[in-house]
Amino acid sequence: MMKIQSRPYRDPTDRVRMRQLLMDGVHAQIGASYTHPGCLDWDTHVPPDEQENRRNLRLWERVDDDCERPILEAWAIFSRHEKTFDLFVSPALYDTPAHEGVMDEYVAWAEARAREAGVKQISPFWAMGHDTVLARQMKARGFAVVPVDVAAPLFERPLDVLPDVPLPAGFTVQGVHTLDDGRLRAQVTHGAFKSNDELDDYVAEYAKFIGSAVYEGEHDLFVRSPCGRGASACCIWFDSLNAIGLFEPVATHPDFQRMGLGKVVMAEGLRRMKAAGMRRAVVGFDPNNVAALALYTSMGFRATGYFVFYRKDVESAATLA
Repeated sequence: MMKIQSRPYRDPTDRVRMRQLLMDGVHAQIGASYTHPGCLDWDTHVPPDEQENRRNLRLWERVDDDCERPILEAWAIFSRHEKTFDLFVSPALYDTPAHEGVMDEYVAWAEARAREAGVKQISPFWAMGHDTVLARQMKARGFAVVPVDVAAPLFERPLDVLPDVPLPAGFTVQGVHTLDDGRLRAQVTHGAFKSNDELDDYVAEYAKFIGSAVYEGEHDLFVRSPCGRGASACCIWFDSLNAIGLFEPVATHPDFQRMGLGKVVMAEGLRRMKAAGMRRAVVGFDPNNVAALALYTSMGFRATGYFVFYRKDVESAATLA
């Protein structure tokens, strides 16, 4: 007899299984919404916090009488960076009656977690327009589609022929080899994303990411300026099963914008993806970011899908009482 039971995230062995479900889902080509496993690693390890992960991740496992180990059928995440909620299900569970039951439990968990975090609405971050099953499920549970002026695209490009981007005189591009390199790398996103944290605090948090289990310094790239500052940067992530590389994030410090350095660091990222056996690269971004749109288009990326934004208001605990 089959039973599906839910539980909180426990430890890094769960994360390995969660990553595998994402890769298996993409490989099945069933039209569902699956994020790249690099997004999971980024969200749970910048900085690493297993206590937060146990609050923000939930798993659904199938327990069979003749199965020695529970089979992971779905998992959910509350993204601490985006304040959004997502559920990813296995290809075997997708669009089945059991999927509907898991979806009900997921929405109840998301509403409770949102109230705990002081979030007034629940929205998925990774919901693709081609996922008609998700669209039906969202509508049935009171979610509304949020109109947008410009649809957010998922950009993609093949890695067969790579762009040749010249490196400006005096600049170098490299991975992070030392904590001093990490400080330069952190300077880029601190400035580019206009962090409210003091730089030293931001660097200290980034150092925790550098020391985490998911970190690869050769996948964390940055451009060093002639004066020894961090100028532009990107992280690259690999899906080995589907041979897909991901850029997350990409940034250029305001002091070094409009110099072509975003192209430089992305070109090195594409080169390293191809060397690792990736066949295509993807990147997501806000389409209202004109600079990002111009950068990714110039690097040969084109839209292969579009995101849909769903939203549901969360009743307060006082209202429920």
